[in-house]
Amino acid sequence: MSQEKRPFRSRLLRWLLEAFVLLAVILALRAWHAPEMTSETLPRLAGQTLAGQAVDTAALAGRGFVVHVWGSWCPVCRMELSGMARLARDVPVVSIAWRSGDDGAVRAFLAGEGVELPVVNDPDGRLVAGLGVKGVPLHLVVDGAGRIRFVETGYTTPWGLRARLWWAETFSAP
Repeated sequence: MSQEKRPFRSRLLRWLLEAFVLLAVILALRAWHAPEMTSETLPRLAGQTLAGQAVDTAALAGRGFVVHVWGSWCPVCRMELSGMARLARDVPVVSIAWRSGDDGAVRAFLAGEGVELPVVNDPDGRLVAGLGVKGVPLHLVVDGAGRIRFVETGYTTPWGLRARLWWAETFSAP
């Protein structure tokens, strides 16, 4: 074998090994970050938005929706927040600010980001305690029967959530 081919194969093998290790680390982090839920049925989430509107997931029965749990201190959440606001214009989204301070702090954060989104503040984490949240962002795609069909941790796109919601509504078992 020529000297020129050996380094190329060696570099390729090393690159593949590094890609495999990186993928393994990403998958391990996603598994660690995933919530510890004991049921596939979404527990009832009820509260008031920062604007005083009542939010209750029980009222969404019969229609699929997205639960979006985020934190103002989370850089990934900040990156996807405007996309979640756009998604909420067309799709029911229950947006919950987790451990992000009092109502005034969350309002100021949203204003600073230039985002208009109905948000339920959960300053102490009690509202989402039944979800087993370990980290944010967390996205739950819930079908019309109240079953959690998809759990996404980390950055995701509005189109990805739309596709998952479509899948959950289209292929939901009765």
